[in-house]
Amino acid sequence: MVKTVLTALVSLVLLGGAFAFETVFVERRFDAFAAAVEALDEKVREETATAADAEAVQEFWEHEKKQLHAVLPHGDIGYIDYWLAEAAGCIETGSYGEALSKLAVLRTVCEQIPASYGITFGNIF
Repeated sequence: MVKTVLTALVSLVLLGGAFAFETVFVERRFDAFAAAVEALDEKVREETATAADAEAVQEFWEHEKKQLHAVLPHGDIGYIDYWLAEAAGCIETGSYGEALSKLAVLRTVCEQIPASYGITFGNIF
């Protein structure tokens, strides 16, 4: 009986630790990506963004998503890929107004996805 209770407690602690690690890992990755998106957004607002700027953010995301594939569903990653490619296309054509709307979606996604992995009552139950 004592072994069973002890085993259950150890299992809960290990699961809690894994959940906390996942939460911190996802938040840190998205904080860094959100900063890159924000920097690109500022350049777009000033209308000084170039295709190279957009490509730099895309390359940064490519590096980040390789590590996030272990914890994020493919759909979430594909969604970010889509909006980032849309924003890059708008920047390449000089459609800064449209690029701002695409980047606004990316900023929102950078807030929502990590929040869905946070330790909250709704996410646990």
